[in-house]
Amino acid sequence: MTKERFIGSPFPDLNVTEAERRELIDLTEDYVEEYVQKYKDYVLIDRRRVNKRRWQHVKSRDNLHVYGERSRRALGRRGTTLDNSLSCTQRLNVVTDEKDLSVLLGVGAVSGELEDLMFGVMSSTLDDMRINASYVQHINDGAVLATVVEPSKDDPFRSLVIKWMAIDSPLQASNLVRSRDFVYIEATGIINLPNGVRVGYRFQHSIDFPQTEALPNKIRGNLSVFSCFRQISRNTIDTFCCATVDPGRDTIRALLSSVVANFLLAATNYAYCGQMKKLAWMLKHRRGAFLLSGMERHSRKCVVCRKSTRSVMGSIAGNTCKLCSGSVCYSCKISQRLSFNSSCGRLLQRKIVFCGIC
Repeated sequence: MTKERFIGSPFPDLNVTEAERRELIDLTEDYVEEYVQKYKDYVLIDRRRVNKRRWQHVKSRDNLHVYGERSRRALGRRGTTLDNSLSCTQRLNVVTDEKDLSVLLGVGAVSGELEDLMFGVMSSTLDDMRINASYVQHINDGAVLATVVEPSKDDPFRSLVIKWMAIDSPLQASNLVRSRDFVYIEATGIINLPNGVRVGYRFQHSIDFPQTEALPNKIRGNLSVFSCFRQISRNTIDTFCCATVDPGRDTIRALLSSVVANFLLAATNYAYCGQMKKLAWMLKHRRGAFLLSGMERHSRKCVVCRKSTRSVMGSIAGNTCKLCSGSVCYSCKISQRLSFNSSCGRLLQRKIVFCGIC
């Protein structure tokens, strides 16, 4: 039987005081400002070039590429030190400098529009986490522990939440590697640079609370991950990610790098996730508006190509768009598998037919 996921927090209730709330907001704003400067340096100073002496290619997906910082031993053999590296200011406060942490850099571009991507990134509730994971498939379980800043009409992409997530390892089924989990703050938003350029971001950073003790079946890790996104042309988003991860216990470095790389490469699915979430929202609201206004269509012609949707045998050869209720022929119909939350907090997936106009 499949294990239920995203059903709630495994910890006692987490209450954040006003002082803690203000501290978390200030902390994340400082980190975001620092990381955005790193992105600007990468574009303006490094000219988007990756130092191959320091960074080793791990894996790629489409036009997004992830590199891992070479181990201290490997850097030493190459006569390279960690001074002024990306990772120096990125190492976690909760671990010592003696640890040779896994540090990764993701650069390149993903397809889509910035607003769609940021809508796909947003997951400030448990329902959102469940939906996002069904499209992006980047984590195995998770929960929202507390909300610090909620999205608003004036700033719909700004959020700050405290979360828990679990990530399974490829060899977990063999009992050689145990699942890792993380308790962290997650901040999202879109900022305007002095030159007017809009940059979307997501920042995730480990944090500890007395109520979030390590779980018996997990190894608690620590992370600091920043991703930023900038529209550089129609359907093309410049992407810059950096991550530092402490697995919490010794593990195979290459295995950890692969897991974290997959986490960063999930950015290639964010815009698609946002589009599917928009379709689901429209299906709920626009479909209801059509039904209330009595505007359901009964034409036997395809709303896209205007061909008849009846075959020579007289049977219906097409489908009905679930948004506008218009007939759509087999050639013009677009089918999408959408995810929904049930009233009891479970994931439902349905294959839905749309017309190209909608």
